[in-house]
Amino acid sequence: MPTLYKLEAVTVDDVPVLARMSADAFKTDRQTQMKALGKERPFDMEQYTLQALPDMLTSPRCVMLKVVDTETNNIMGYCNWGFHGFAPEEMPVVEGRTTRKVTEPPKPAKADNAPKPDDAPSTDPVKRLEALTGGDMQAWMDEVMPANTPKGLPKVRCLFVIGLIVASEYQGRGVGSALIEWGTDLCDAHGVFAWVHSSEPAWKMYAKCGFEVIRSLDVNLDEYAPVPSPVEEGPGAVWGHYVFRYMKYFPKSIVR
Repeated sequence: MPTLYKLEAVTVDDVPVLARMSADAFKTDRQTQMKALGKERPFDMEQYTLQALPDMLTSPRCVMLKVVDTETNNIMGYCNWGFHGFAPEEMPVVEGRTTRKVTEPPKPAKADNAPKPDDAPSTDPVKRLEALTGGDMQAWMDEVMPANTPKGLPKVRCLFVIGLIVASEYQGRGVGSALIEWGTDLCDAHGVFAWVHSSEPAWKMYAKCGFEVIRSLDVNLDEYAPVPSPVEEGPGAVWGHYVFRYMKYFPKSIVR
C-alpha cells in the first residue's frame, strides 16, 4: 500500500460515515435495489449498517479495519473480518481497536412496514428471496464452520469477510486489496483458510486476491421482484439474474 494510506481500527465515531459509504456502494447493486422495494419492510442499507456495526465493533471475534488517506484523513474503505475457532490470545492485536461496550445509534421507528408475526403468511416476494438466500448461506456456514467438530478432528479455524466496502471515489487504488491482504496474510501465518460470500460486483476483486469460487447461487430476480424493473430502463427490461459466489482463500502454507 502507498505510504499515503494507512490501516487503522474502526471506531464508533466512524459508524455514520461507514453506513453512508455502504449505502452509496450498493446503490447500483441489482438485488439490493430490488430488496428496497419490498412491500413489508423495504431494505435500507444505511439503517442496517447503522444498527449492525456497533455490536460488531465490540465483538471479540471481529476485527474492523479502515483505510485512511493520510493527507485528507478521509476514510477510503473498510472491512469487517470475522474469526472462527481462534482462542482469545490468538486474536490479532490492532492498536485502537474498540473493546468497550458502545451505545447503539437510535433505531428507526417502526411504522406500517413493521414485520408481521412469524405465523402470518407473507405476501412479499422479497421475503421469499431472503428466505432462499438466508437458508443457502446458513447451509454453507454449517458446512465450513460446523458448531460441533467430530471427535478426533481438530476444531475448524478460519477467517471470513463479513463486509468490505470501498468508497467510489477511491476505487481502483488498491484499497480493497490492502484490506483483503491483511486477512490473507494472517491465513498464511496461521495456516487457515478464509471465505467470503461475495456479491455479484465484488467477486473479481476477491479472485485477484487469491480467492477461489467453490460454489454459487444463481437467482432469477424476476421470480421475486415485487414490481417490474425500472421503467427508465426501457420496454422489455428485466431484473435479470444475480449470482452469489461462495469463495475460499487457501493459505500459501497449505499444498492442495
